[in-house]
Amino acid sequence: MERKNGFTLIELLAVIVVLSIILVIATSSVIKNINDSRAKAKYIAAKEIVDIASAYIETETDGIYIETETDGIDKECVKVKDLIDKDYLEKDVTNPKTGENGNIDDNQAICKSDSFSSKSQDEYSNNNGEGYYFDGYMYRLN
Repeated sequence: MERKNGFTLIELLAVIVVLSIILVIATSSVIKNINDSRAKAKYIAAKEIVDIASAYIETETDGIYIETETDGIDKECVKVKDLIDKDYLEKDVTNPKTGENGNIDDNQAICKSDSFSSKSQDEYSNNNGEGYYFDGYMYRLN
C-alpha cells in the first residue's frame, strides 16, 4: 500500500486545538490590557480635573460650597459642571465615571478635606464607583 502525502485528521485536530488554546490565552491578555488602560485613562482624567479644581478652590470663592461630613468635619466642594461653565475645563473633558468625553453628571464634585489626606490612592481603581482620592481631595462621582 502506498502512502499519500498530506496530514491525517488527528494531526489536523491537534494543530487546531493548540491554536485554539493560544488564541484563548492571547485574547484574555489583550482584554485585560484594554480594561487596565481604560481604568488608567479614567484615573488620569480625574487627576487632571482635581488639579484644576484644587487651584480653583484655593483662589476663588464663587461656586464653592461647604458640606459637613457625618463626623462633623467640613469640606469645601466645587461642582465639575461649574468649572466647565466658568471655562476652567473644556466642555468635552473626559468623564472619569464613564471614560467618555463630555456628559459630566450634575452631582460630580471635587471636595477638599483634611480627612481625605490619608486616603490618597496610587492605583487606578475608583473605590467601587464612589470616587477618586488625591492628596486631600476627593473626586466624587456619585
